[in-house]
Amino acid sequence: MCFIVVLAVLGVPLAYAQPSTIPNCGSGPATGATVIAAMRKARASSYPELVQVQMSLQEFHSTSDYFRTRFSLPRFFFLMPMRYSVQVNPDLFSQGAPQDGVCAILAHELAHVAALSHGNRIRRFNLIRLMSAGYTRRFERKTDLEAIRRGYGDGLKVYRTWVYAHIPPEKLAEKRRRYFSAEEIERIQQVSLRDPSRFVEWSRQVPMRLEEIH
Repeated sequence: MCFIVVLAVLGVPLAYAQPSTIPNCGSGPATGATVIAAMRKARASSYPELVQVQMSLQEFHSTSDYFRTRFSLPRFFFLMPMRYSVQVNPDLFSQGAPQDGVCAILAHELAHVAALSHGNRIRRFNLIRLMSAGYTRRFERKTDLEAIRRGYGDGLKVYRTWVYAHIPPEKLAEKRRRYFSAEEIERIQQVSLRDPSRFVEWSRQVPMRLEEIH
């Protein structure tokens, strides 16, 4: 069954909670229905700035990736209102991806949308730097930081543990370099619990190793 759906919350006024309010993502393996529900909940409770942003959930296929975020290039170049899509690999359903981990990685993808939708089109031309592996690594880790700041660190730890066991072995080293590991997320949580202002410093100089999270 094709997993393509435009979120029902688009254009509907909602009473948004504070960004620090984390939705109950449930337990057990994720399904198409729980992904849609988690997307709605994470957006409503944690990303109120996206209320006017046009978004959809779409399907894609990959042997090493389960989520990604895209925006419409034709709309970008023809100066039309922007639309964004969070794309989901349906293989995660048959491989038992945990709901709380999926909820957290959706929060990571929403952080991408929040960053991409902020500013004008000239600013978005800077995204060409994503062709650089070093810039991509900083970009993804900074996005992790934003999801952790909004309260999704525990779910991200669950997701990283799961995903590292469900990707081709030759991709594992690259994934570990690009994203925070469960150990690094734990350290970020410990430090930021004592001093939440550290997120400002980390966003300016993104930690690339565990030793840099001090």
